[in-house]
Amino acid sequence: MLKVAVILPVYNEAKCIAKTWDSVLQFSNTRPYYHFTFVNDGSTDQTKQILDAKLTAASNSRIKVIEYEENKGKGFAIKTAVESVHEDYICFIDSDLAYSLEHLDLLVEKLDEFDVVIGCRNLIPESIERVNLTRKLAGKSFNTISRKLLNLPFCDMQAGIKGFKKNVAKEVFQKQKIAGFSFDAELIFLAKKKGYKIGQIPAMVSEKHLNKVSKVNLLIDSARMLLDLLKIRCNDIMGKYE
Repeated sequence: MLKVAVILPVYNEAKCIAKTWDSVLQFSNTRPYYHFTFVNDGSTDQTKQILDAKLTAASNSRIKVIEYEENKGKGFAIKTAVESVHEDYICFIDSDLAYSLEHLDLLVEKLDEFDVVIGCRNLIPESIERVNLTRKLAGKSFNTISRKLLNLPFCDMQAGIKGFKKNVAKEVFQKQKIAGFSFDAELIFLAKKKGYKIGQIPAMVSEKHLNKVSKVNLLIDSARMLLDLLKIRCNDIMGKYE
């Protein structure tokens, strides 16, 4: 059986991280080929204390925690974990479980055929319809600009669930330069640039996540994402990904 590394980047998720840990533990106990890594990306709430307590109490060696003090962004957190794992497949999923852990089985199955697999909310129309207006506008704007600037054919590049074959993950994350929200688009751009086969799975957003207060500032974060996309294009033109 192939081994699968699953990375969960965490930033200020004290309200839900204990429940996520319990779900991961239960999932891992029924699927011993999964190995989970929580990455505490400099949380300033009680996330660290909760993770430390859970880790101390755990008897499951397939769950580990990486921590550092300064918040450096979701892309940096995942890249840090990728450097430390060596399983056959390397996946990541949002730590609030906006997408259920059962999606991982779909990723793994699809990775038999593709080098990279990304979650796509658009493959489940009702999933998009349930998203609040702010998130919907931000996501649609980002994906439209991403497709134009980076010549990418995918309609959803920011769903927080993606998987890679190990050699592909090691290569694209090593070349990754964006640490913030746009790191997803950069990874897909790099994978396409290298000629890797990219597949998609349907991603259903959980009801609980839909009711969660969004951390996205439509104006500020959209501007940051646009700048990141321009950086990706400039990096490519300047040969920084070679």
